[in-house]
Amino acid sequence: MNVAAIIPARMGSTRYPGKPLCDIQGLTMIEHVYRRTRMSDAVDETYVATPDEEIREETESFGGDVIMTGSHTRATDRVAEAAETLDAEIVVVMQGDEPLVYPDMLDDAIEPVAEGEAKVTNLAKPIPDEDEYRDPDNVKVVADEDWNAMYFSRSPVPYVHEGSYDDAPVYHQVCVIPFEREFLFEFTSMAETPLEQVESIDMLRLLENDYEVKLVPTDRQTYPVDTPEDHERVDEMMADDELFERYRD
Repeated sequence: MNVAAIIPARMGSTRYPGKPLCDIQGLTMIEHVYRRTRMSDAVDETYVATPDEEIREETESFGGDVIMTGSHTRATDRVAEAAETLDAEIVVVMQGDEPLVYPDMLDDAIEPVAEGEAKVTNLAKPIPDEDEYRDPDNVKVVADEDWNAMYFSRSPVPYVHEGSYDDAPVYHQVCVIPFEREFLFEFTSMAETPLEQVESIDMLRLLENDYEVKLVPTDRQTYPVDTPEDHERVDEMMADDELFERYRD
């Protein structure tokens, strides 16, 4: 079974323009994500999907493969366009702002799709502190007893009405999202839904159309780069990252 990981990246981020090329310990963010994604045992091919020449040039400079796409606001739409040129049976949406991703995270997320247990999965990690729980830049997810997603939100959910934050089952969506190939195309053919639009969270389109999103837990504490402040934090963390030692030179 062929698995392609596609990293959508564009220069025009609303909150942090040009972030794919930001420097993290001497390498651009897109290079970190690409190199770490390729280390996954479950991934056969890795590509960067972009509309921007700057990102194409940077990716090719470190030996990466690029698929040029049109202009899209949704990462999944960009990935779907790129996937049309490939024969992969599973397509992984590997967000380009997750430079601390570990290969085992991709392995774990891909397994239920490869085994035919799910059409799409999302990684979910415990939220380590209350500030992150309340941060609207962090997408929270509520899981049912079978680890299917009940809801995704930028609001702090579930709301802690009784007890304390430390007692609440609070999880953060990690943007490593494997799809069955045809289900990815089915997803992108659906119209955007009201909750998806107001929350700006792609996966709500599936929940609003009565599809299951299987959650896969991970204990890896990764942080996406959405702002210059995130960039600074991740740069500090990368300096001591054990996986970085394997490819930094």
